[in-house]
Amino acid sequence: MKDIENREDIKLLVDTFYDKVQKNNKLDYFFNTVAQLDWESHLPKMYDFWETILFHKAVYKGNPMKKHIALHQLATLKKENFDTWLVLFGATVDELFKGKLAEQIKIRATSIATAIQLNTVYQKN
Repeated sequence: MKDIENREDIKLLVDTFYDKVQKNNKLDYFFNTVAQLDWESHLPKMYDFWETILFHKAVYKGNPMKKHIALHQLATLKKENFDTWLVLFGATVDELFKGKLAEQIKIRATSIATAIQLNTVYQKN
């Protein structure tokens, strides 16, 4: 197995991961019902997001914290939702890639999920 090397690798990871998310009974509700995502426009944003995070290219324009806070206001995000997301993400990375950047993307995903949880799940109303 090779490491994550470029945008095409990120695209493969994101597409594979979100295909699993859409079929996951603990996560699909948030993406398909609550957020009513247009996957055709959402996925390229995720490619940009991870390319910015992993390769330090300033291609992502957006505020993921704001989006998740708004989602949380529509349907309560719980710790177990984040745990499920992280397990699925990590398993998808491990299924496709091995190496320094593969490990780094899992660490960054955990950090980002933790930050979002602190601003949604654990936030006092």
